[in-house]
Amino acid sequence: MGLLTCATWTGLLAQTTLEDMVDQGNASWMLGKWQGSTDDATTVTLEFSWDLNKHVVAMHGKVGSDMEFKGYSALEPDTSEVKYTGYDNRGALSRGTWNLEAGELTLRLESKTADKNTKMAAVFTGSPAQGLEVRLHGVSDYGSISYPARATLKLKKQN
Repeated sequence: MGLLTCATWTGLLAQTTLEDMVDQGNASWMLGKWQGSTDDATTVTLEFSWDLNKHVVAMHGKVGSDMEFKGYSALEPDTSEVKYTGYDNRGALSRGTWNLEAGELTLRLESKTADKNTKMAAVFTGSPAQGLEVRLHGVSDYGSISYPARATLKLKKQN
């Protein structure tokens, strides 16, 4: 019984946390508030922050004065995948998964509204010095990311 308890405790200590995965993905620099604009000069803000004792990353975004969304990313214990659930002020529900694809941090999403479903991928690149770049891609029914990106946003860190 003591050996089983010890093995269970060691397994619990060795589990990867969301914080570990953010560090392993070299994404901790993305935490904070970012701002940029679209090609038509619409202001875009995006903020990433820790929540619930670093078990959740909250993402809050605004596009202009009429579009706002909030999303929450957490480690799914059974699969060790980082899952995303988000909502927007237009009634959409989005669900997705974060992965490193071709060395880039990618959030694959499926958004549902009352009248349509949309699949997309948001690819996050950059650095603290260069800023955050977010590329928005379509996703085929077979799961392939469409190139070129539908839109590219370049954001600078806000203090």
